[in-house]
Amino acid sequence: MTRFLFIGPGRMGTALSLVLAAAGYEVLGAYSRHPHSAAAQRYRALTGRPVLDGAGDGRLLREADVIFVTVPDQAIASVAATLAASGQLRPGQVAVHTAGVLASSALDPVGQAGLARLSLHPLQTVANPALAHTLLRGAYCTLEGDEAAVAQGWEWVKAWGGVPLTLRAEDKPRYHAAAALASNAVVALMAVAASLFPAEGPGLPPLLPLLQGALGNLESLGVPAALTGPVERGDVATVALHVQALRAHPTALRIYAALGEATVRLAFAKGSLLAEQCDALISLLRSAAEDAEDAEDAEK
Repeated sequence: MTRFLFIGPGRMGTALSLVLAAAGYEVLGAYSRHPHSAAAQRYRALTGRPVLDGAGDGRLLREADVIFVTVPDQAIASVAATLAASGQLRPGQVAVHTAGVLASSALDPVGQAGLARLSLHPLQTVANPALAHTLLRGAYCTLEGDEAAVAQGWEWVKAWGGVPLTLRAEDKPRYHAAAALASNAVVALMAVAASLFPAEGPGLPPLLPLLQGALGNLESLGVPAALTGPVERGDVATVALHVQALRAHPTALRIYAALGEATVRLAFAKGSLLAEQCDALISLLRSAAEDAEDAEDAEK
C-alpha cells in the first residue's frame, strides 16, 4: 500500500490526507515547524494522524513512498532543498507540491536526490478541509511532472473521485490565472457588488440567488448562451445609467467597465449584438474606464 506523508498540515494537506485515506491509501501523518499550532491540532482532529516537529525525527520521511509538500508557494523551493539535504530520502520516492502556478521544477533539489517530481493542483477552493470529500469528489485536478509521477497522480485522483487533467509546465501560470479569476475574483466581485447597496441595505444575501442562477445557466447552457442582461440586449441607455450611478464609486466603475467590454465581445459572439451596438457600448465603457482611473488618481 502506498504511504503518504505531508509537509505542512494546513487546509490542503488536511483535505488531501482525508480523501487519500478514504480511498484506501495509508497516510502516515504530517511534519510542521509549528506542531502545536491551530492548523496542526485541526489536522490531528480530522485525520487521526500525528503531526511531528519538522526539526525532529526523520523516521516518517524514510517510511513514506510519497511526500506531499503542502506549504505556501514561496516556501516550496526551500522545503525541497531542506528535504534534499536531510539524508532521509531514498530513490523511488515521489515528491509532490500542490501550487497551482508553479511547475514541478520547484522540486528540483529532491529530483537531484533521485525522487520523481509532480505538481498536483486540485481545481477547488478548500476553505474548510472537513468538507474535503464533498469538495474534491468530482473536482478537476491538474497534474504536471515526471512521467511516472504523473501516472501515479492520475491513479490517486481517480481513486478519490476527482477528474485528472494533465498540463504542460509552461501553461501553469495562465491556467492558475484562470482559476484565480473563476474563484477569488468572484468573491471580490461580489464584495464590490454588495457594497453598492445603501448602507442600511441587505448587502450580499439578495445577490447570492442571482449568482447561483448565473452559475446554473453556465452549467446547463455553457458560454455564450448563458449570457443575459442589458449589454447582451444592446441596451445602451441602461448601461449609461449604470455608468452615471457608479461615478461616485470609481473602483466599482473600473471593474464594471472592464467586465462590460468583455461582455460586449461575448454578446457579439452569441449573435445578440450588431457591430454598431458593439461600437457604441465599447465607446461608452472605455470612456467610463478613463473617468474611473482619473477619479482613483485624484484620491491618491
